[in-house]
Amino acid sequence: MGVLSMNIEQLKFKIINEGCGYTFTYKGEPCGMEPIVENGVFTFGAWSGDKNKDYTDIDELMTDKFYSGKSLMELIDTVELDFI
Repeated sequence: MGVLSMNIEQLKFKIINEGCGYTFTYKGEPCGMEPIVENGVFTFGAWSGDKNKDYTDIDELMTDKFYSGKSLMELIDTVELDFI
């Protein structure tokens, strides 16, 4: 695993075009997101502690305040992403 620093557009590109998933820790909780492709259709799985949520839109994944009241857009500059 490698620790990455990137902006939100780079994160979206890597998730969609390179099929990368990422993990990070926020407020002591293991968190992450990963793309899931079935029959050419993308969904995006996210987890924060013991909570899980699926998204059909990458922008919703980036802006939803799923991670302890914060969105990935808000957290991108404050967490260290590990690719999986």
